[in-house]
Amino acid sequence: MSNEDFNKRLFKHFDDHKKDYIQRLSDAVSIPSVSAWPDNRPEVVRMVQWTKSLLEKLGAKVELADIGEQKLADGTKIKLPDVILATYGNDKTKKTVCIYGHLDVQPAQISDGWDTEPFILTEKDGKLFGRGSTDDKGPVLSWLNVIEAYQKLNQSFPVNIKFVLESMEEYGSEGLEDLLKSLKNTFLSDVDYVVISDSYWLGKEKPCLQYGLRGICYFFIDVECSTKDLHSGCFGGTV
Repeated sequence: MSNEDFNKRLFKHFDDHKKDYIQRLSDAVSIPSVSAWPDNRPEVVRMVQWTKSLLEKLGAKVELADIGEQKLADGTKIKLPDVILATYGNDKTKKTVCIYGHLDVQPAQISDGWDTEPFILTEKDGKLFGRGSTDDKGPVLSWLNVIEAYQKLNQSFPVNIKFVLESMEEYGSEGLEDLLKSLKNTFLSDVDYVVISDSYWLGKEKPCLQYGLRGICYFFIDVECSTKDLHSGCFGGTV
């Protein structure tokens, strides 16, 4: 079968299973995996376990990497969510692609200006709305949907895949850098290419290639100032 013929079968399969993909995305969006809310940590863990189960059903070998604890502002500590390390395929004749994605989301509430419930996937005017649908649960699920489609069409996957899926990206990816450095000569040693599935398209039919990200830098400044209160009606400026 030529690549052109297979691609036609593949895209027909996608069209035929559109409802299944939307339902899968809906299930993912319904898990409020907000990493910035410490009280929501069990939901973040649930999202990790939910994704782990999907990967295992597809035949991937999955490991959960412990990345330690997070120290909160009040001094208490809570466990950071495990990072998913998954391997699909181990054919030495094929290239290996590492897929990075994240399973956590930014906080979202109706009071923030949402027109729909953020954790209920809602179709409106032909578009799907839900927290995490594009950043980043949808892109992660797209990879799983493609693997599943290849399996159902009895087609060998063209590359080996390694997944690195974290759940603290929206809170600075705490713990991830140290983990990646520790995996350099083991899990990541045979990776040929890396795809970061956490970006945007310029339009419905115009994907874009990103060559870098700004990153973040944060710090604390202690300023010593007046030793007594000053009336705001009398003092201003640099005070």
